[in-house]
Amino acid sequence: MELVRYVLPHLLAGCIGGLVAAGGIVACNVGGLRDLIFHSQDGPLAYALLSFGFVVTFGSAAIGHAIISIGADQD
Repeated sequence: MELVRYVLPHLLAGCIGGLVAAGGIVACNVGGLRDLIFHSQDGPLAYALLSFGFVVTFGSAAIGHAIISIGADQD
């Protein structure tokens, strides 16, 4: 249970970071992605899939960093 309490804030931070990154990419229209999403019939689905991918990636990276740094906190 202690590990879950340690990892959960890192997971939430990674998920929020993923949502911010996905929103930033769409807002900046990187590679014309915003135009593709807004002019497509399935634009909300495309944005949801993009956001989900970023959330999974950033959340996993944050959890991995938290677990790897457990031993470093004690030094």
